[in-house]
Amino acid sequence: MNAHPASTVRDLLAAIDEYIVPVRDRVCPGEPFAIAPHIGQSLAAQLSRKGVAESFGDRLRDLDLHLYTVNAFPLSDFHAKRVKEKAYLPSWAHVARATTTCRIADALVRMVPEVRRLTISTLGGGYRPAGDTQVLHRKMATGYLKVVAHLARIEQQTGIFIALNAEPEPDTTFECAEDVISFWKEHLHPQLPDLARELRCHRARAEGLLRRHWTVNLDACHSAVLYRSPVEDWRRLDRAGILVGKAHITSAIALPNPSRSPAAFRELLQHIEPRYLHQSALRMKDGNILRIDDLDQIRKQDLSAIAEVRTHFHVPLSSNRHGKLHTTRDDAKALLTEALRRKEQIPHIAVETYTWPVLIRGIKKSEQRQHLIDGIAAELRWAGKAASAK
Repeated sequence: MNAHPASTVRDLLAAIDEYIVPVRDRVCPGEPFAIAPHIGQSLAAQLSRKGVAESFGDRLRDLDLHLYTVNAFPLSDFHAKRVKEKAYLPSWAHVARATTTCRIADALVRMVPEVRRLTISTLGGGYRPAGDTQVLHRKMATGYLKVVAHLARIEQQTGIFIALNAEPEPDTTFECAEDVISFWKEHLHPQLPDLARELRCHRARAEGLLRRHWTVNLDACHSAVLYRSPVEDWRRLDRAGILVGKAHITSAIALPNPSRSPAAFRELLQHIEPRYLHQSALRMKDGNILRIDDLDQIRKQDLSAIAEVRTHFHVPLSSNRHGKLHTTRDDAKALLTEALRRKEQIPHIAVETYTWPVLIRGIKKSEQRQHLIDGIAAELRWAGKAASAK
């Protein structure tokens, strides 16, 4: 549901009526349907008002829609004309991030009190270019622990388990498994005595609660952009005793040998746009990886030296090609297969191609709604078939 504006309850209800129900009618008519809305600061404030979350929950039950996870990564308007680095504000070093996340957890408990297991995906620390010091990392850990304590109290009082899922992404504090593990060892684990005091429990109990409520959200697109396997990252986290609570089945753009494919390269340039950041990684012919902050910087590069370009631009899962461009859908399928293989510890799974509003901008306005409905339905059908064929 990141593809739909959700700054207000009205926005969310409109998205359900105009898009979600029609998608459900194409994918599994007459059946229960799971949804993963985006909840940011503005919507969280509205849901905190008396009776609002409960009323919204009643609407979901009337439609047989089942909220199991939410995306609280971008807390500001994710559909503003320009989002870019604002998607990472506030970082976990700022009190507002923890405060809003706790507010979202409270709203979920009131909205779907019948659900016993929920997840909230969130930013992995902060945006590195905005600050990547040890002091900031310690503040980030303090913010995370504040939320962990809150989630532990919720479970104790209501029986509802909520896990926070930190999401590795290019150019953030956590880009990969090693970053998560390092942060855990250097900043989260050393603050366990503070968590134990806050929850009035022994340190061993506090560590168990931290491992239970602070988990990771692996996004196949994010891993692929950095030429990493999300499955291998998962195994690294396993060895460190850090759980994966959520998996985003997503696909990035890839272009091998751009100098040999001028038409495909022109298509790649068409994906330069003003709303979202599209961090990119260039695998050079000498074996090195060159990173660029946004796709527009590709124009400055010597294409003849590049073996492959990968960019953080989520594209539909329904095809392994995106026009003349390649995609990393095989990584998405591998992550889905690994998630389903876990059996007793299957994480929450979500399809998250939030770029649909950008992808359909060249289509007639009168046809955009139908194109978006058909496109998301096709993605979900692909995911269903991939899951059945695991």
